[in-house]
Amino acid sequence: MPPRGRANRVKSLVKFYVRTLGCKMNQLDSARIIAALQQAGHAQVAREGEADCVLVNSCTVTAQADRKSRQAANAALRDDREVLVLGCGPRSDPQRWRAQVSRSRIFESEAALLEYLDAVPGERLFPVTARTRLPVAIQGGCDDTCTFCITRIARGAHHSHPADAIVRHIREAHALGIREVVLTGINLAAWGCEDSKRPRQSRLHELIARILAETEVPRIRLSSLGPQYLRPEFFEAFRDPRLCDHLHLSIQSGSPAVLRRMERGHGADEVHRVAREAREARPHVALTADFIVWFPGETSREFEETSSMVETIGFAKLHVFPFSPREGTPAAMFRGQLPAEDKKRRAAALRELGRRARDAFVSSQLGETRQVLVESDQTGLTSNYIRIRVTGGRDGEIRAVRLRKQDIVDRR
Repeated sequence: MPPRGRANRVKSLVKFYVRTLGCKMNQLDSARIIAALQQAGHAQVAREGEADCVLVNSCTVTAQADRKSRQAANAALRDDREVLVLGCGPRSDPQRWRAQVSRSRIFESEAALLEYLDAVPGERLFPVTARTRLPVAIQGGCDDTCTFCITRIARGAHHSHPADAIVRHIREAHALGIREVVLTGINLAAWGCEDSKRPRQSRLHELIARILAETEVPRIRLSSLGPQYLRPEFFEAFRDPRLCDHLHLSIQSGSPAVLRRMERGHGADEVHRVAREAREARPHVALTADFIVWFPGETSREFEETSSMVETIGFAKLHVFPFSPREGTPAAMFRGQLPAEDKKRRAAALRELGRRARDAFVSSQLGETRQVLVESDQTGLTSNYIRIRVTGGRDGEIRAVRLRKQDIVDRR
């Protein structure tokens, strides 16, 4: 356990480097920590070799992510730098991390890390880290019991951030020049639920309505969403053109039986309903999704049900993950665990379907005029998640651009 109390705090200002693994919430956590450390007088450096102290913000969502986080911490120990490890790994199993990364200091909370470095949390919960796009956390934790997921242990119980605070910080961000906010959370669509296992309690549409009414930020993008939370009221709010016409859905399988074994809280029919209602509200919407293949016991027929869903719905992009048994989850003990090579083959097949779907979606948008948020590298994202080259645009400018094949940066 890291030493406690003021006597164990660092004695001087340090040059620090941050390695962040995992999701957007981890990235936002790192941004908040960086802002607090800089406020305390510590200096962030661009290269690890320049640092006195390396912070590793770990991810533990899968066994592979957990392993990569431990490797990152051990690699950072070279040259006798001090390594401070935080994030979902230590929160979910601090004793194991202390045993396996024994030469590092392990912190179970941001508060403990900041205390050690003689820093305090900044006033702004959502620090501004770029001029164009800002992630804004509106929710944290999760009460769901997906059998493959460790997040509810690593991130704690579901809770919604207050709407007043969210609106206030979006106003502040817009005043500083931010043109797009990305509403982010561990179980984003559960905002407003007392218990995230009760999806009909979701009041995400009410929060969106307040942001639209009480701020002037030009673009609002939504991060990953559980299909079961998206009720008709959500799609009424989704019609507003200030919302990016892009929904990323956490689906994981197209097989009803696999979804039941996963305890996802939604079925395949619900995914098709969401796709239909999204396209009725916004005809050019990009529907992107996460899928896990070779979940324990997944048969060829069940995989075909997933493939059929991908082909029928026509997703704009897929994130495909071979199942990785995560110690401490029920699915790690399920029968029907499959060899790694078999998982890779099935994942490759679904990714190929995803590539074809991506090409079809991008092709369907060629010739359309879309609003593009220009970034510093002279590329930008359309509201429906296509990255294109933009000639002569200014960082943070939103421009109407006609989509041409030669301007597409990444069709995959």
